[in-house]
Amino acid sequence: MALLCLAPVIQANENQDIPLSFFAEKVSLQNNINIYIDEDLQNKLVSLYVPEQINNDDLLNLFKTTVSKLDYNLLKVGETYYLKKKLENIDAEFSYIYKLAYNTAEDCKSVLTILKVPFTYLSDNNSFIITTTEKKYLEAETFLKKVDIKQKQVFLKIAILEFQDADTKERGVQWSSIFQDASGTVKVALNTIVAPLNTKNLTLSNIDFYSALRLLDDNKIINVKQHPYVLSKNNQSFKFEAVDNIPYLVTTTKTQASNTSEQTSIDYKDVGLKINGKSFVYDDYITLDLDLIIEDIVGTVTTTMPQVYKRHLISNTNVNYNEVLLLSGIKRNKIEDNNINIPFLSNIPYLGELFKYSYKTDKQLNITISIEVLKSDENTTKI
Repeated sequence: MALLCLAPVIQANENQDIPLSFFAEKVSLQNNINIYIDEDLQNKLVSLYVPEQINNDDLLNLFKTTVSKLDYNLLKVGETYYLKKKLENIDAEFSYIYKLAYNTAEDCKSVLTILKVPFTYLSDNNSFIITTTEKKYLEAETFLKKVDIKQKQVFLKIAILEFQDADTKERGVQWSSIFQDASGTVKVALNTIVAPLNTKNLTLSNIDFYSALRLLDDNKIINVKQHPYVLSKNNQSFKFEAVDNIPYLVTTTKTQASNTSEQTSIDYKDVGLKINGKSFVYDDYITLDLDLIIEDIVGTVTTTMPQVYKRHLISNTNVNYNEVLLLSGIKRNKIEDNNINIPFLSNIPYLGELFKYSYKTDKQLNITISIEVLKSDENTTKI
């Protein structure tokens, strides 16, 4: 119980007339709250009976009852109370400023549009000017507070794994057989990573995945080409690309009067792996919308745009935390130009050609793409 000390202005257990501003000040101090009063109400006298002891909640309720009897409006905006006269015209419109706490302007615009509340968005300070009646504004404010919240986000740990069939044959499958999963079951590591499409479930635990991956990586059976981390926000798009910027010759023909001329220029095309997606973040899992494109150059083309072989995958999958999504069974041709020359001797005019050797290699690669979902506040695990 808290003792209400209004002396010497107020004597306990007596009816007294006190200024409304004085009453509000005592309520504010007792309850540690902010109370704002319109200037024309501050000197309003109220008749009040104060007991010797009154707790904080009862004191606040006494204040609310008093202003209600006076037919005033006591509005709560955030943690602040605002005391004002009731409007005679409830349909009168005013302009209000609502400042957003987060980058949720687009969602809030949708809410205000649905509620048919006129607004102007100020991008410089991330605020809305809302022009409407008080009742409509309070309704809109309630919805805005539910929408203007911090967006959930996750880290997507992406790994691009490559291996050649020839490597597995040369080294033998036995290198990939000595692997136990979390339950102690012996598994073939290579199948664990590159053959999940043979099952209905495309995910496996991160413990099993990294156990198999370390074994294959240590024995140089599989090559981890890329392992980026992508921060993905709820219902926001993300992108990752691992491409070669291929130059090609572009010829443009111009005709003026009876003269025809050709101009050539160099243009570029990105060829390789492109991952576009969107994640929907929930407490125990996320839903991944994936759009995956892999392109390979079919042949060497010098005068037109390079010809490419394209594979396109669109997938929608649920992935739990501490699980790894695997996309495997992807083939890729890798053409490499190799130039070997002997220093100094290869620079001799004419004779130097004898000390140069060029050849091309065409490799068939198997690609597996893994995506692990990590909560943004978790420590990531290194491969």
